Amino acid sequence: MAFDIKYVLVPLFVGASLFGFRATIIGILSNGLSETLSAVSSGAVPALRGAPSPFLTSYTGVSAVDYQLCAMISFFSAIIDGNVPWDVTMFYVWGMAQFAAAWTLLVLEAKRVGNRGRLVSWIGTVGLIFQNVTWTFTIPLYLALHLVTSPVAKLKNGDGDGARRSLFVYLWDLALLPMAVTLTFIVPAIFMSMPRLFDQTAATHYKWIAIWQPFPAWTVLGLGLLHYACYYTLGSLSPVDEENEPTTNGHGYNVAVRGVYEFALALCGTTHLPIMLLTLMPEVGREFLSHAFPYYAPVFRTLSFSKTFIPHPWYAAPSIDPATYKSGDLAILAQHFLHYDFYVGTFPILLWAMYLYQRTVKNPSLGKMLRRAGFWFLIGGPAAAAIILQWDRDAVTEEGEEKLKKRIEEELERRRTAEGRKTK
Repeated sequence: MAFDIKYVLVPLFVGASLFGFRATIIGILSNGLSETLSAVSSGAVPALRGAPSPFLTSYTGVSAVDYQLCAMISFFSAIIDGNVPWDVTMFYVWGMAQFAAAWTLLVLEAKRVGNRGRLVSWIGTVGLIFQNVTWTFTIPLYLALHLVTSPVAKLKNGDGDGARRSLFVYLWDLALLPMAVTLTFIVPAIFMSMPRLFDQTAATHYKWIAIWQPFPAWTVLGLGLLHYACYYTLGSLSPVDEENEPTTNGHGYNVAVRGVYEFALALCGTTHLPIMLLTLMPEVGREFLSHAFPYYAPVFRTLSFSKTFIPHPWYAAPSIDPATYKSGDLAILAQHFLHYDFYVGTFPILLWAMYLYQRTVKNPSLGKMLRRAGFWFLIGGPAAAAIILQWDRDAVTEEGEEKLKKRIEEELERRRTAEGRKTK
């Protein structure tokens, strides 16, 4: 019996979780960021330097909830407000897009038939946990639990029947998931990230940040409400092919899930490639763009790949003096936090997707998988690579449906022929 690599991945993910927690939560306790955020959250100072003032400290009227909200809101204010370096802003935009795509992938996984009733289906709860104790601590543990408990992680290569029993998702969920993520994650993120564009008051700005914080709950609740509203007003959906004709369950599922994967890939591609090109652009290109678009010259001339994407060693984090820091200084500390939060939390998703691909697809090829993942990593980042592997994995649901698909096509052709005769 071949050794199952998941017994390596599970402890690796647990280790990544512990390391990520050390590099993020423990790290900010000693570099001045936690002390500074606590001062504004408690009302000891009116606002972070460079941020809209006064900082809003009351949101729900429940002191414990407001205290936690203030901690999270002040953190995002540190990376959004004031004289934030362009390198930090670029990483923030890139990271949020990757985050939204990875979140879409996790919600999709939780909705699969094989995961219903299991802990891995409680993605809203998982989301609220990682919003409070970091993505890097929670997600690797979630993935480890998935590998150990989910039937989805135990499928055999090319097992179409097993895949159809485990991988399916309600068709209304597939149709509405991109809308749910857009309304509950993307729209609030845009409003909270660009207060000057929308001419927001200080209170409105902080409220938008607060609205975004529980997006995991909003996504799950919003998807559920949209699902039931559509189901009870429009009825159930049946599997159809690309021409909206009846088809097999497996093919119909793949047609429906395509929209979810394309949505997630679009989030990655529209941000990853432009930001990579800007940060890697040679000096001559920067000067050309600076002269062509003088208003954005400070962006083109100051961006750096290393400052945008390469973190400081976790044991040598940048720090500030809470008494003397300037506007924008906190953004560098927040970026350092997010470097480890995102990288250590998201690369396990890619390893997890690789495992499921090799475990599930018919006749898997390690070389083909690595080439495909590497290509999409280059043009879309780590989340895109994980998404494309999951999409390829889902194609196994069509295995063994060839005869049924052919019979359905023949029946449809007979109906068309009969209808054509009636009209003559």
